[in-house]
Amino acid sequence: MGFRVWTMQKGMNLSKFKRFLDKIPYTPNPIPHTQASLSAFTTFISMKHSLLLLMLILFSIPAFAAVPPQTTQDRAEGNRLIINDKPIFISGMNIAWHSFANDVGDYDVNIGAFENYLDQIKSAGGNAVRWWLHTDAQKCPKFNENTGAVTGLGSKTISNIQKVLDAAYDRGIVVSLTLFSFDLLNDEGGNKTTAQVARNEKFLTVSANLDTYIENALRPMLEAVGNHPAIMCWEVFNEPEGMSSDAGGWSSRKIAMSHILRFTAKIAAEVHRSTNKMASTGIHEFGKMQTYYSDAKLKTASGTNDPDAYLDFYMAHYYPEYIGSSGSPFHNPASFWGMDRPILIGEFPAKSWSTSDRGDEGEPYKTSKTIIDAYEYAYDNGYAGAMSWSMTEGNTQKFGNYQTTKSALENLYEKHKADIEIKDVEIVIPTGDQVMKVVINGLPAGDPKAELGKEGDLALSGKTNLTFDVYIAPGSGTNMKILPVVKVGNNWTWSPATDYAVDLSTKPTGEWFTVTIPISNGFIPESGSFNASQVKAFLLQFQPTSTYTGTIYIDNVKADNTEFYNFDDMGSVWSATKWVNEANAPVSEITTSQVAKSSIGGATPIKPNEPKLDISAIDFSKAKIYNAGGKRIFAGSFAELKNGIYIVKINGVSKKFVVNR
Repeated sequence: MGFRVWTMQKGMNLSKFKRFLDKIPYTPNPIPHTQASLSAFTTFISMKHSLLLLMLILFSIPAFAAVPPQTTQDRAEGNRLIINDKPIFISGMNIAWHSFANDVGDYDVNIGAFENYLDQIKSAGGNAVRWWLHTDAQKCPKFNENTGAVTGLGSKTISNIQKVLDAAYDRGIVVSLTLFSFDLLNDEGGNKTTAQVARNEKFLTVSANLDTYIENALRPMLEAVGNHPAIMCWEVFNEPEGMSSDAGGWSSRKIAMSHILRFTAKIAAEVHRSTNKMASTGIHEFGKMQTYYSDAKLKTASGTNDPDAYLDFYMAHYYPEYIGSSGSPFHNPASFWGMDRPILIGEFPAKSWSTSDRGDEGEPYKTSKTIIDAYEYAYDNGYAGAMSWSMTEGNTQKFGNYQTTKSALENLYEKHKADIEIKDVEIVIPTGDQVMKVVINGLPAGDPKAELGKEGDLALSGKTNLTFDVYIAPGSGTNMKILPVVKVGNNWTWSPATDYAVDLSTKPTGEWFTVTIPISNGFIPESGSFNASQVKAFLLQFQPTSTYTGTIYIDNVKADNTEFYNFDDMGSVWSATKWVNEANAPVSEITTSQVAKSSIGGATPIKPNEPKLDISAIDFSKAKIYNAGGKRIFAGSFAELKNGIYIVKINGVSKKFVVNR
């Protein structure tokens, strides 16, 4: 929190500290005789005034001041959000977490993973992400478990938020910081114990408990990072109606909507009083905006008719599996909803959808839209922005991912750059055949073991073998096994391929080799039978026999001829985690990155059988052009390019060329 907050907590403000300094005696005649002692004494006698100057500085700046706090007031006007004095159309995606409910708390955030997410958004021309913080309160904030009162934050919560916001600011991206989700009262999936859900219910329904959250958690966060210029807004809830007993809730436990509205009103008011930032909340569906979240209803819900209890803009979600065109923001302009301030589309599928699609219950989707049309419709029809779901959702077949949204972000940026770009930043975009480089430095043996992998549906049904390529760099240790694992079914059952673990001591170094696992009987689930149609994740668990150091490369994870991961796309590298105290924690001994396969002995930069590229015959409507720094260049023809070095990518083929007229 920084010294200013600490001294206030201890009851010492600046005037009290000055009175304390006045009690330090001043001795004009130095007693020491050596030069070193004289220097030390000179330092001592000036300490009084130096300390006062230091405190003046500390009292005048916030903690974690890597990025200066914003001094201008954010606001919502017309159909735009004005952030740090710049009107912008929000064009981005939900992250929404790297490790569900564990990105804040007592472990350092995996900042490398977040930088990858942010680089992807920026490279596609996006300007915003949505990130969940406490989520379902598994790890943060800290509670009195019996009463539901909040006692504080996780030891790394503020520094983790700061790191992500700083990374976003560097890239010209703003972040919607979502405090809680309906998952507070949901115990499906085994994320929380029954006792934790009961505690959360007390937290939400006992008014005094909310006051302890504001005092012991929210205010410290707002004090430290509340005015960070990369904040889009402080968002109270994700779909709180899901835990309501009178607004169509679906969570395991439910509470009256009046509790949710009180919670929303008081947190929004605190954001308005303590920061220059905006407050909003993630509403489950568009039809519920006016029903519950008008200024009058929130002021009443505050209990004191608080004038600061309001939302600066409305943020609502849409999924065509559940709602038809009459409730769709992609079939009705923003004016259709009759609201009194801007509306942001906070969630919707990150892929094109159609009435030929089927939902979880087998029913057809109720509307159709391409992902490019969805973003364009939002821009053209009065909305403040659009953020698809999501970059980290495991069910990519249903929801899509970054790759299925990227073209829509690029299209909108190309057409409306002035309304979207916050900062002109060049992102280096990998081209050609890339692989994942895994650098391991001092990974200890034993539990908790490090895991490197990715959530996402793998279509293994009907396939024979799952394979991946490995390269052990010369000079690397061989005292380790790599255990391939898949997670299966709705319970994400751990299913290791124990008989096909890669023992590095038996493998060659300095050359690529392929690991092959038979799908029918290679993965053995801890419980139940293996279902190849329900594979939810793939990972590699590192099991060193003693402290391990070395460099390993991974490429081409596929089932027969179906490729799942080739690491060619930007930000596609995995990050290492370990399971500690029922939470995913980063592994500081492991770093991952993308490198060209041509940089590894013997490999070539161009894949076999790829056609050569004729620059003069480029179709600029289909090609992607980047400058030497990796920044996307939009040009209608070869003649529009200025002199310089460029990379063209079309149909998976990349080529460097020079314009010199």
